[in-house]
Amino acid sequence: MKLSRKRGRPRKTVIQRLDQFLSQLISLATDKRYSGQPISRVLRFVFEHREIRKVLGLNLAIIALFASVAMPPISAFNPRQPVETSTVVANKEPLITEKSVRVPVDSFQVTQGYHALHRGIDLNEIEGAPVYPIMNGTVERTFHSHFSYGNHILIDHGSGFKSLYAHLAKIVVKEGEEVDKNTVIGTVGQTGWATGSHLHLEVYENGRTFNPLTILK
Repeated sequence: MKLSRKRGRPRKTVIQRLDQFLSQLISLATDKRYSGQPISRVLRFVFEHREIRKVLGLNLAIIALFASVAMPPISAFNPRQPVETSTVVANKEPLITEKSVRVPVDSFQVTQGYHALHRGIDLNEIEGAPVYPIMNGTVERTFHSHFSYGNHILIDHGSGFKSLYAHLAKIVVKEGEEVDKNTVIGTVGQTGWATGSHLHLEVYENGRTFNPLTILK
């Protein structure tokens, strides 16, 4: 006796049925229109439909159940779920921040700016006023001269940054000395080629000068 097959749509494979079944479970678990826990909705869906157990088999249904249980809870889709909250107490203590760069003199009045023929800035200050490093660093060189920059100091701040302080009346630090922004390194003067009492400041990055105002303001 020959077996005959009914004509029509080809039968779905087990993989296709499994994919369709899992898609239905995921859609049911994440659908916001339904109430209750997502896992509970999946369990009701499986056990209330005998055709699913008959087609896919009980073992497949058990595997799907374990897969749905292993899924992370999607609390965002169920506003009725309790949300864990925590209380943060604000710290009323004032927050203190410190600038990494400072102006090298107590006043800040620029008498000549940075340009191609003047590779730094001139800061007006009375003779004898203290001079400070713009950043923490180490004194690399000290110079005593009656020409050009006059008495001047070169400080290495690390990472390719250096600064130069020129036309000083006095130098009160030594080469190799570590300094910070509160260390007095010298006093304002008019040594070298200076026409009046002021501090000439230059800053370098990897050997090239740039406008000090970009970091002082």
